[in-house]
Amino acid sequence: MRKDFNKLKIALEWRLIGAKYFLALKAFEFAKKYHSWTRKDGVTPELQHQLEICHYLLTLKNLQNEESVIVAALLHDVREDYDISHDVIEKDFWKEIADAVELLTKKFGGISKNYEFYFSELAKNPIASIVKGTDRINNISSMVGVFTLEKQSSYIDEVEKYFLPMLKQARKNFPEQVDAYLNVETMLNQQVSDIRNFLKYIQK
Repeated sequence: MRKDFNKLKIALEWRLIGAKYFLALKAFEFAKKYHSWTRKDGVTPELQHQLEICHYLLTLKNLQNEESVIVAALLHDVREDYDISHDVIEKDFWKEIADAVELLTKKFGGISKNYEFYFSELAKNPIASIVKGTDRINNISSMVGVFTLEKQSSYIDEVEKYFLPMLKQARKNFPEQVDAYLNVETMLNQQVSDIRNFLKYIQK
């Protein structure tokens, strides 16, 4: 696992250097500073989540503001997990990044956002909406064997109730990156189908 993690890390660093995404490289160092633990399986490095999301985002066709999206993906959990303030992110990165990370943060300072409001606001932001979709793709891909069957079912229920409608609305709001949204929606729909079939098989 550590070997795969190191490959992902090196590959992303070189990709960002080649693209001259210097703000993203700064965000990479920022994320590494905080995401230094392991994921819920107790084995996978915490930062692998961000790395895998970024590698996927870099495959999307017609993704707008690519560097800003990568920066937001690298930082999307730091407020919720490590209580990093909006002001710190805005000071070190662009305001649009701080605003996107704010939209991606469901809970901060013990206060949770209403789900309907949370997803309706995500749909209004081209950076946060695409990052949120890819975040759920990655979460679903790594949840089997880690989450309970009930939580797995809940995760895919959320995809159908909140994520897919949000992405559909964002696609209407930002048609210039329709191909990226459709890619994410297709992946999520396939995951929902696969997990539902898996749960039916397990529960027989």
